Amino acid sequence: MFNTILQGITQGLSEFLPISSSGHLTLLQHFTGNNNLEANMTTDIALHFGTLIATCFFFRNDLIPYFTKAGWQDPKRRKIFWLVFIGSIPTALIGLGLKKKFEAMFESPLAVCVALFITGLLLLISEKLKKKNDHSIKSDQNNSNKESLPSPATDLKEANTDDLEVKNTQPTSDELSGLTYGKAIITGIAQGIACTPGISRSGSTIAAGLLLGLKGQEAARYSFLLMIPAVGGATLLEILKVAKAGLPEGLAISNLIVGCLVSMITGFLSLKFLVYIINKQKLAYFAYYLFAISIICFSLIKFAGM
Repeated sequence: MFNTILQGITQGLSEFLPISSSGHLTLLQHFTGNNNLEANMTTDIALHFGTLIATCFFFRNDLIPYFTKAGWQDPKRRKIFWLVFIGSIPTALIGLGLKKKFEAMFESPLAVCVALFITGLLLLISEKLKKKNDHSIKSDQNNSNKESLPSPATDLKEANTDDLEVKNTQPTSDELSGLTYGKAIITGIAQGIACTPGISRSGSTIAAGLLLGLKGQEAARYSFLLMIPAVGGATLLEILKVAKAGLPEGLAISNLIVGCLVSMITGFLSLKFLVYIINKQKLAYFAYYLFAISIICFSLIKFAGM
């Protein structure tokens, strides 16, 4: 039970932070001697289901309108639905098509260490390019403002409007206005590739969104919404598999329930923290952490025989 709780905490903390929950779970299972692949895969799905519940609760104001007639009549909400649907297609094709290969990688902790290092590089590159792009946009805006030479009254009015816009940071139904169907497909491909243990799902999709020109909040919000059908579909497939073949040997249903609850609670807390991190553009901190953890674990496995 203690091991399941530890895995639940690990899943909850690492699912939404861009550090790969599957990679951390694989390494944790390796170092604690849990080598039953079938049991580990079922546990991973149950823990992911816990963080899925946390996501649905966090975005309940977005999701509830889809169960009402008025919600479906909102064209902006309909567009968000189709953006998530379109983005989920490449994820499903990659995830199902390469399912056996992805599962085999869960048995290779060294490969997971390499994947974690790659995730760190991805985060570092995307943040540096995003900052460079933001600096370029800000310079263009400053040059444009100098050329327009607004009157003091107009300048004061615009400043007040900007202040209001900065304070209004709550998610709204039109926050994904910068996302096109083409960008949704590319982000969905990134999520499909992130089925690789060690490649962060949230890190890949948020980085893809930032590189495609989305704002930080837009990239994070779409990443979380895109997670819902992906994890929901994987959970449904695992439930059908367990219903047909039964639980893997040595795995108790009570452990799965406890792990699910723990990952749900810790996942909700880490989700709120990630929104803050995205707004502050501090993804590089996670990159440095991934470099350290991947090198340390690789060395322990390769040279210390652990």
